[in-house]
Amino acid sequence: SRARQPLSTCFRHFFPLCSAMGCSASKTAAAEVTQPVVRPQENGTTPVDSTVLADKKSHKAEQTVGEEQPHHHVKVSIVGVSGLRGSGSEGARSDVVITAEIPGKPDTKSSTPIVSGIARKNTSTAHPTVDIEFSFQTELKGWVATDKILFTVLDHASGAVLGRAEVPEAMVQARYEGELALTDGVAGYTPFLRVTMAKEQILVETVHEVTDALAAGFQILSADARKLLEVETKRIQEVKEALEVIKDDARATLENATEAKDVAVDAVEEGFHGVKESISEALEEVQETKCHVCLWC
Repeated sequence: SRARQPLSTCFRHFFPLCSAMGCSASKTAAAEVTQPVVRPQENGTTPVDSTVLADKKSHKAEQTVGEEQPHHHVKVSIVGVSGLRGSGSEGARSDVVITAEIPGKPDTKSSTPIVSGIARKNTSTAHPTVDIEFSFQTELKGWVATDKILFTVLDHASGAVLGRAEVPEAMVQARYEGELALTDGVAGYTPFLRVTMAKEQILVETVHEVTDALAAGFQILSADARKLLEVETKRIQEVKEALEVIKDDARATLENATEAKDVAVDAVEEGFHGVKESISEALEEVQETKCHVCLWC
């Protein structure tokens, strides 16, 4: 029986009720993202814990199924490891090996030589820890935008895993340089691996560009060769026609020379015949005259 309240009045009474019930608070809490706690470095930057990073896909990774992705070479430098649990008491030597690979591509696996360090007392851990400084460079071939990179630190003597770090695609794309927090190692220890990664795009895009350039160049060369062939063919035809003209002229000249020879021969034979007749007539006259003289005598 109450008069209908305006819509704005309903909202004014409704929202305080939602706040009292925790609706807005729960929405705010759901929007918050807990940030990982990591150890600051001396240069003020913060190492990234690879276990809490979301595996973000870049724009290049969002490709349709079956589309060929660009391949890269990832240059990896490992410069040290720290906070490893020592294999013995303080002062004992620890030998470790560190591997780098693209998960799912075993042929990309690369290992450091054996690197050694001396266990030192660490007040924050129950046992001495080992810090090792060294330098190792390798190249992981065939990396694509959906790949990760896995680092594993192994005890050389026992083969036990002292720590792992899986680097997502976003960090590789960003050319990460710094410390990686190692996990899956000895409980109570938080070792760090210092690395540098840089990718170089190769293969698919580069090969496509080279192929396109070669195809374009081949088309240009083909067009030029076709034009040159047409010009040379025309020149050859002109030379053949000129040779035919020379041949015809030579044939005509030879025929004329043959006719002239025949005329000359006929003239000589006719002249010789006339001379012969003249001589015969002269001889007959001489004979007649001789006989006449003799008769008169």
